[in-house]
Amino acid sequence: MFKIIILLLCMSLALPGSSQSASFDCQYYSDDWGSPLGTVYYCSVKNSVAITSLDAAQVDSVTGKHQAGYNNDHVEVFQVYNKGQIHYFPRRLNKIFKNLKGISIRYTGLKEIHQSDLKHFPNLKYLYLSYNNLEILEKDLFEFNPNLEDIYLSSNKISHIDPNVFDKLSKLTNVSLNSNTCISMAAYNSSTAVQNIIKTAKNKCTTSDYSNLEQKVKNLEAESSKLSSEHLKEKLEKLENEVENSKFSNFFRDKLQDLKADQVKKAQEEAKTTTKIEPTTTT
Repeated sequence: MFKIIILLLCMSLALPGSSQSASFDCQYYSDDWGSPLGTVYYCSVKNSVAITSLDAAQVDSVTGKHQAGYNNDHVEVFQVYNKGQIHYFPRRLNKIFKNLKGISIRYTGLKEIHQSDLKHFPNLKYLYLSYNNLEILEKDLFEFNPNLEDIYLSSNKISHIDPNVFDKLSKLTNVSLNSNTCISMAAYNSSTAVQNIIKTAKNKCTTSDYSNLEQKVKNLEAESSKLSSEHLKEKLEKLENEVENSKFSNFFRDKLQDLKADQVKKAQEEAKTTTKIEPTTTT
């Protein structure tokens, strides 16, 4: 009986969905990274990290001994090179390293990158995510990173690049999209070559499956205010099923959650209206 209890306890601890978080152990260096960063103080992760679910993407600690006179606020680059499986971008990294100008995550199997992952790094100049499993560059991905100069995304599986992804990056100098599904091009220190890559990506890297789902989400957002809560619920459930059965579910997660919140609020308002007490009449 005792052995059975121990076995059940071990199984319960191994169940998916349990609380998880990520911890990084840094080796700190000060080196010249060349243009556009120059000499920077940076963290190079030395431990093997597993972020194979969104639940595990929360960073709860960063360890490592700083060089004399330095602390987390001096760190300008965060680098992970072939350390574990980081399938999802580490969250709350900005709470620890508040002044990042460069992020390099390579050979970790990174599957997704979202605007919400990058929006906390307005001073980002350098992004190196090559040799991973990225498939989608979503709309407005770099909206909050206007200072980006170097973007390296070679050797991924990119099949869809939203037409507006690079539009607001006026400082963009180097772009590498070599060895991807829809494009294999790179441009270095040439604004003309960079613009040629952007034009080619717009022509070759629009996936109809993703674009169709994106349009359906936009359509429901536009008509949601005109629908009853019940009708909106029906349409939302149908769209949620369609999104969940695609490989793009995470890219529409936030918008679907917003629509669900709107539907719940609308249902509550309708319930208040129908439950108002009618005035008493006498005969």
